[in-house]
Amino acid sequence: MGSPATPSVTDFRRLLDGLMAEHAGQHVVVLALDGVTFDVARACWPSGDLRLMRAVTPTTSSACWLSALTGRTVADHAVPGVVFTAPSGGPRLINVLDYHGDDLTAAAGTVFSDAARHGRVPLAVLGDMEHYGSAWRDALLTDALRVPGHSFYTEHGTYHPRPSGDVGARVRTAIEETLARHGTRGPCLLWCYVEVDQHVHRHGYDTHTTEVLTALGEFADTLTRRGVVVVAHADHGLVPTVHDPALAGLLDGMGQSHGFTMGGAGRMRWLYPDHPAQRAELSASLRAALPDDIRVLPADQVFAAGSAARSRVGDVLLVAEGERFLTESDYRFDHGSFAAEETDTPFAVWR
Repeated sequence: MGSPATPSVTDFRRLLDGLMAEHAGQHVVVLALDGVTFDVARACWPSGDLRLMRAVTPTTSSACWLSALTGRTVADHAVPGVVFTAPSGGPRLINVLDYHGDDLTAAAGTVFSDAARHGRVPLAVLGDMEHYGSAWRDALLTDALRVPGHSFYTEHGTYHPRPSGDVGARVRTAIEETLARHGTRGPCLLWCYVEVDQHVHRHGYDTHTTEVLTALGEFADTLTRRGVVVVAHADHGLVPTVHDPALAGLLDGMGQSHGFTMGGAGRMRWLYPDHPAQRAELSASLRAALPDDIRVLPADQVFAAGSAARSRVGDVLLVAEGERFLTESDYRFDHGSFAAEETDTPFAVWR
């Protein structure tokens, strides 16, 4: 018999539902760790029952978390990344992390509605997601009782560096206080969002990152001794990436001469030609002008033709394969492409 297929983050909802059914009467705590790759987690969580889980494409938080919590593919939930055409159509581009329209694709059930069906109190410790007030966050946390007031890597919506011990202590406090406040009402599903990604973008998988993950694994051991089931998983990993001003200038110039606007995020960008009939000419010009480690692809090769997700992205994709691309000036790691370190994420259980 062959080995079982590697699950996708779209399988997370199904797997969590099974755990909630199997452990009726016990609290289930989920550590939702943004930006953690499989190999790093494996080194830090020796006591967890760990398996590989694959991110969706593109490997951006907006797409991956929505797929994980709803169980829907990108084609189904139609959030293809960060910057894309407004759901209502037309030329306007939105940033989904601060978009407040009421026309974003509805979630149609999440892990939190599953928890309620199992008779559990569905709790979401917002953590670093507290500053993402948007229709996207509302879709993610549909049916959850939201718990504000805890931050780990952000403060007032911006990155706030803290020692690893402080981050670990804050996560423990958030979970302990939430269980103490709500746990007497019955078994809980407690989902807690920790944006490790904020640190990794700037410093990579350094000692701080491994110390935080190791501390969370040890905390999971502590909780299991109290009869709590703990799950830890991630949305994507990150790979070395630095901003290339020359590339940015080249694309700005080509945007003016060829007529296109740009969407996407991180290591995958898409272009909206002013004249879609010229996409073949634009693609040929890009391939001739860009370095060999930037792939130029038709959008239909990545996004399902005819899907709502495909209708929201541009016709031509640029995908980074090397380290130099477009990113924030202070970033040293980024995500959004096809690299294994981005797609290979952990799914760990302690019980």
